[in-house]
Amino acid sequence: MLGLLVVVLIWGLNFPIIKVPLEVLPPFAVNALRFGISTLTLGLIWAVDARRSGIPFFQPMRERPVALLALGILGHATYQVLFILGIVRTPAGTGALLIAAAPIWTALIGHFSGLDRLNGRAAFALGVCAAGVAVVILGEAGGPAVGGSLAGSLFMLAGGVAWALYTVFSRPVLTSGVNPMGLTFFSVAAAAPILLALGAPDLTAQDWSSVSPAAWGALLFSGVLSTGVSYALWNEGVRKLGPARTGAFSNLTPFVALLASYVLLRETITLTQVFGGVLIVGGLVLIRRK
Repeated sequence: MLGLLVVVLIWGLNFPIIKVPLEVLPPFAVNALRFGISTLTLGLIWAVDARRSGIPFFQPMRERPVALLALGILGHATYQVLFILGIVRTPAGTGALLIAAAPIWTALIGHFSGLDRLNGRAAFALGVCAAGVAVVILGEAGGPAVGGSLAGSLFMLAGGVAWALYTVFSRPVLTSGVNPMGLTFFSVAAAAPILLALGAPDLTAQDWSSVSPAAWGALLFSGVLSTGVSYALWNEGVRKLGPARTGAFSNLTPFVALLASYVLLRETITLTQVFGGVLIVGGLVLIRRK
């Protein structure tokens, strides 16, 4: 349980912390650097986990190579591009709230694909979540940065859809016996070359003297902890507590992000963010209790 609380803290802090390198680096350069770091970190974690479990390092790729490549492109490359384009245009707290609503899309995709049919209670819960999303977006649309904030919200929503598709389509791969940590590493490794290629022009043109130690520290935080160590802790939580009890911890992430954004970035916490966040998280709690 302590490990999951650490994950919530890391993921909540990541939203405002990723803003630091974005002040001096273009978005795709930030993605390329942090995903290069996270690929190395996850590779080391997977190597240790595979050795401990007696699994050959490349076994997941031998079992489901096409599925892992497709999941990497969808769940990491596509999602991370949309995420970075959204977070650079959106307050960190708002971004966290919109990403927290990703289970809405997961439930809808699961329902219409026939993998997980929704009952009446779950449908009501989705309506509550959707109302919360609308409140957050309308609050941003009425703010001072109308065009930018609204565009960022839409990028975040699209990113949530990409992550939902990744979640739904990874389920049959996991149930076929692929190790969860192995799936995570190889899908991230599949996305890394795409993100590096997108960031390469900006990386070669970058004035590196303008990149402060704080920006490097933020990149290390995001690469090593947010998309590295946290995955290992999350997988361990799923193994010990089960997916439902583990998933409940993620409900805390947007509120940690809101508070961290206020403390670290002096972002204003608005009533629409709080009200929308309560609706989103309340709906998610109802979904997970169905």
